[in-house]
Formats: sequence, C-alpha cells, structure tokens
Amino acid sequence: MKSFNFFLLWIFGFFVLLAFDLFVEAFIFEWLQWNGTNKNDWFFALWWGVVAVWFFFGLKTLFDLNKTN
Repeated sequence: MKSFNFFLLWIFGFFVLLAFDLFVEAFIFEWLQWNGTNKNDWFFALWWGVVAVWFFFGLKTLFDLNKTN
C-alpha cells in the first residue's frame, strides 16, 4: 500500500473515531442519563486509549512505508 493511501485511511479512521464518540455522547449517554456523571469515565479512558493506539500504529506504519520507498 502506498503511504499516501494509508495516510488517507489513517485520517479517515480519526474521523470515524470522532463520529463514534459524538454518537455515544449525544444518544447513548443521554438515553442512559450518564452525561454529567462519573459513570461514563470508563468510556472516555477506553476511547482515548483506542485513539492513542490508532495514532501510534499509524505513525509506525507510515514510518515503515516511507523507509522502504
């Protein structure tokens, strides 16, 4: 896979993660009445962990793709 194509996919992944977060905050947490409480802290810790893993995975992959070219 070319590095530019992977870069676009990687950026698209951030938008998917953001859309998922906004959906959960707007609909799921409202339905469960978790907004403004401590009950949703586990979700944000997990979500930021996934974002960090996605970020570092993408950086490593982009570095490896550019190293071989």
